[in-house]
Amino acid sequence: MNSFTNSLLIFFTIPLMCFVVYVGYDVPIDFMHTTGKEIPYQEYIFLGFGLVYFMLLVWRSIRRWMGLLIVNKTERFKWNMLVSKSRSQRILVYSLLESGIMSTVAFAMYVVSDTNHLPGIILYVFSIEGLIFLLLGLKNKFRVGISSKAVIVSDREVTIAYLTGLRQVTIGNESVYFDYINDLQLSFPTDCIDEQHIESFRSEIKNVVDRDRVLIRNKY
Repeated sequence: MNSFTNSLLIFFTIPLMCFVVYVGYDVPIDFMHTTGKEIPYQEYIFLGFGLVYFMLLVWRSIRRWMGLLIVNKTERFKWNMLVSKSRSQRILVYSLLESGIMSTVAFAMYVVSDTNHLPGIILYVFSIEGLIFLLLGLKNKFRVGISSKAVIVSDREVTIAYLTGLRQVTIGNESVYFDYINDLQLSFPTDCIDEQHIESFRSEIKNVVDRDRVLIRNKY
């Protein structure tokens, strides 16, 4: 989810930055017989990019805050553990990089363009939101849980693997895979689970699935 959102943000940021440079530095555009500052409908173009950013980031924010809220209701889970220390360190590094890049892009837009700061403001606000999420999550909030209906991992990414339609669970060195009917597959990194809890995770998976229909494979 987080990787997908970041990919879309990069996809939209590249043309936006080009547009900001054209407008901010009033670059001549020969084939349009105009210059950057004279491009029509600038306000609508910046508004469009701002709305795209807002929808992507709000969707991501709601999903991961809801994931954090659900997985911390530990009484609802048959098995619930903190993510591993190595995973927490990776979350810290990646989240700081993510917020740093977003705020840097926002600042660059502000410096280059003297008007239409909406996309930059949205990026900056959500970079702060990301830091708040990180600080709260690192206080023993990032967790992995198993209930009678699903397996949920909530950190920077939110993965919900429902047990309905499940056909196979593979616990590998890199990832835990959930294979469903119609060739659907979900996964999350194995390092989300502390190594000392892998065996208890496997045992609880065996307890909550129908062993006559679900194959548990171990490649760990």
